[in-house]
Amino acid sequence: MKTLVFLIVLFITAFPAYAIDKDKVSHFAGGGVLGLTADTIIYHTKDWEQPQRMVISGGLAFIPGFAIEVVDEFSGTHFSWYDLLADGLGSATGVVAGELINGKLWISASPRRVSLTGHW
Repeated sequence: MKTLVFLIVLFITAFPAYAIDKDKVSHFAGGGVLGLTADTIIYHTKDWEQPQRMVISGGLAFIPGFAIEVVDEFSGTHFSWYDLLADGLGSATGVVAGELINGKLWISASPRRVSLTGHW
């Protein structure tokens, strides 16, 4: 676990945000906002349990990013797998943030471990 945390910190510090293409940052941010919005709407309108709600809201948040890439392919620029990756990571981040905000997940921390717990 310490090795994983070390590698994540190393990766984040090795690639600062200004070194990442602005297009990828916008895809990540857009996916995050859509993931948070979709998860919050589904949380308050449906009686679905957590895994189903997270998968559906993540999929719904991912659709606009995929559509943008398809349009890019036919409009002169090319389909970018990296943009799609940024969309997916942003959607997943937004969904997890939505679950945390809506009260279904908790972060539990001890001196040796940090974990997400909740109703599965």
